[in-house]
Amino acid sequence: RNGGWGGWERDRVQTEEFARDSFENVMFSICRFRQVSKRYPERITVVSFPFKKPRFESLHRGAIRFPKDRFSFVGVGNTTKEVEEGEKRNAWQHFAKDPMGCSGDLLRKKQSRNPFSASIPYPRGCAELSGLFGHCGAEVYRGALPWDGLK
Repeated sequence: RNGGWGGWERDRVQTEEFARDSFENVMFSICRFRQVSKRYPERITVVSFPFKKPRFESLHRGAIRFPKDRFSFVGVGNTTKEVEEGEKRNAWQHFAKDPMGCSGDLLRKKQSRNPFSASIPYPRGCAELSGLFGHCGAEVYRGALPWDGLK
């Protein structure tokens, strides 16, 4: 679904509508890209609020082991010291302990964002990521990933 757009964007813009947190935004978007293009991305650009930059560039990118020089972040909007402190307290510290967001407070937050228990369609169509999708724990996933060979 792409909001009823009609021009060139109908064929070029895709949405990912199942993510319940920032980490899933990255993971699910990679899988959605694969489903649509039949390949994995060679570069990733995340556009979000500036205060989320450290979380995306360090924690989320690191959790999926995507090459640092192929990952970029564009911050849009303004931020305040108070917002940055809230980010550290409410997200950073949790993802630092639970990179996949699969337990504790992060899991509870995801569950609350899916009140009807809708089925998540991933990693269907992305078999190469099934191990990463199934991984849970404080350690980084060490299995093979499609972007391991990217320089």
